[in-house]
Amino acid sequence: MRPIPIVSMTLVMAIASILIPDSALAEMSKKQQAKYPAKDELPNTNDPIVKKWVAEIDWSKVPKLPLAKAEIPNCPDCPKGKKGVPKDACWWTCDGCVAPDDIEVCPREKAWGLTYDDGPSEETPRLLKKLKQANVTSTFFVVGSRVLEYPETLLQQVKEGHHIGLHTWSHAGMTTLTNEQIVAEIKWAEKVVFDVTGLKTKYWRPPYGDVDNRVREIVRQMGYKTVIWTKEWDSNDWQIPDKTITNKEVFRNFKWALSTIPKLKGGVITLEHDLFTQTVNVAGPLLDMGMKKGLEPMDIARCVNDPEPYQNSVLTQKPAAKPAAAVKPAAAAPAKPVTPQAQTPLEAPKVASVHDDDAGEDETIAVKEVKKSGASQLAWSATCLAIVAASAFFSL
Repeated sequence: MRPIPIVSMTLVMAIASILIPDSALAEMSKKQQAKYPAKDELPNTNDPIVKKWVAEIDWSKVPKLPLAKAEIPNCPDCPKGKKGVPKDACWWTCDGCVAPDDIEVCPREKAWGLTYDDGPSEETPRLLKKLKQANVTSTFFVVGSRVLEYPETLLQQVKEGHHIGLHTWSHAGMTTLTNEQIVAEIKWAEKVVFDVTGLKTKYWRPPYGDVDNRVREIVRQMGYKTVIWTKEWDSNDWQIPDKTITNKEVFRNFKWALSTIPKLKGGVITLEHDLFTQTVNVAGPLLDMGMKKGLEPMDIARCVNDPEPYQNSVLTQKPAAKPAAAVKPAAAAPAKPVTPQAQTPLEAPKVASVHDDDAGEDETIAVKEVKKSGASQLAWSATCLAIVAASAFFSL
């Protein structure tokens, strides 16, 4: 399979660079934040906008599967023995079943689907600096609640050419949720990303990899592709903050995974996280190890040869005439850690009460743009277009 030309992503980067200046910051007021569910809580399914989203699903196509139980809140418990797993569930978490349209590997040899979950966070810019130094782009599966806290970091990720996917609103195990809660978790996360960036996401990763055919069909109807990770290529970095694994053990396990490359029929997709200091600390060394072994890191859209990484295309959108006036952000509370896996108990998610949002209302987050002279802006635009032209020529 011929890799897709990089011209599509280059165009996205170029246009984003023109529309979002280097010192632009997405800033949220308390009033703007109040239009979203409470952070790290299951959204209220009685909210009118959620009911509108739910009504858009053809429920006759959604399998009727039982909700998973969860003694540890947020993360499903697997029944003892596979007999407890419904035959038609294809439940990845509990029986390792991969659906035909699940994305688990990169088709091309040596292609490395580089992904980071649970951010953005205050640690993400440090990771972005490393990726920029290595001239690497990746996919960030973002949690809606974290985007609410760090919108400017999300903008930086887009500007620097990274691909954005969803990781739900509150990081709950999806098979434990009702149909309506699944819709709310996805759509609220989608909405906050769109409000910040103008991009409508297309790829998502279920927290804990927790997905079955009921969840798949619901998110499929919302336009999403499900991304897991390649077996044995979970970095296990999520265990470091819990002190159930050491940095050395993470590196040793990754070294073993790298030794299996000659036996692989295609590329790999790895699982890492950008929420904690400890996980970002190991991200750089892991990147260096993989590249030294000949892996080519890339985002998931390039991994699967998809020239359109979003449901909408930033290339066809006309830029707004003027950005909205800046609104000073409310002081954000420290991010509540989102435990990536089942081993650490979490608080049970609460149902958040949300202000009613008119169905037609879709307020965009205010963006403060630092003024640039017309000449410098024109020069920058010309440079971006030149890069696009060159990329198009060399990709032919």
